[in-house]
Amino acid sequence: MPVAAKRKVQAKRRQKAPRKPLSHWLRPAFVTLVVCGSVAGLALMLEWMKDPRAWPVKTVRIEGDFRYLDRVVLQDFLTPMSDEGFFGVRVAQIQSQLQARPWVEQVSVRRVWPNRLQIHIREQQPVAHWGESGYLNPRGELFEPQTAVDVAGLPQLAGPNGHEQRVLSMYAQIRKTLRPLQLEVVQLQLDARRAWHVQLNNGLKMELGRRNSLQRVARFVRAYPAIMAAGNGKVMSVDLRYSNGVAVHWQSIDKQRKRTG
Repeated sequence: MPVAAKRKVQAKRRQKAPRKPLSHWLRPAFVTLVVCGSVAGLALMLEWMKDPRAWPVKTVRIEGDFRYLDRVVLQDFLTPMSDEGFFGVRVAQIQSQLQARPWVEQVSVRRVWPNRLQIHIREQQPVAHWGESGYLNPRGELFEPQTAVDVAGLPQLAGPNGHEQRVLSMYAQIRKTLRPLQLEVVQLQLDARRAWHVQLNNGLKMELGRRNSLQRVARFVRAYPAIMAAGNGKVMSVDLRYSNGVAVHWQSIDKQRKRTG
């Protein structure tokens, strides 16, 4: 390469790069400033929305048909929780705390714009007593109120823990089988050996054992007219655990006269 050409190439290499315009540097700085300002503004807006004085809950509306729940007690329980304001109120916490109450089966909590908290509660419907202080709902789920409530007209059911649905289902099937006799089950127990014990509303007790229990109840229904026609006194209990018969325990007429005399 000629010396002159070589010098021209070296001179070009020594030339400084052109300066970038000022706008090239200001643009990212402006974008960063806008983003920071937006984040700060959003944070301030969120704090303002959480301010209960700016966005108060003015109304707490409780919906539902209650027989055992006290609406006034629920209102007093919810008032302090609603003091956090419309956006600050903790809906999930309110729902979980209400759901934990024994007489509450299902609850929904929602905000209603602009200043209302709406709560719908479905109350437990007891269909049977369970054990000493519990109740069963129609699905056989156990709930135990802290304060005793007098619920009349319910059957008394009992059994091992975890067998609530089984006992309630058996109660319904025995009740249906006994319908032709117009007799009602007032007590039904499944003991630790998984044997069934029944007491009817006329005082009669039935021992069903562990196997073929419903078939034994059906056998009792068929034999009941003959048992009553025997007329040997008041029937106290029947033992249906025999494969081909029924053992009947009578209270003799003489004993009945002694008790009433």
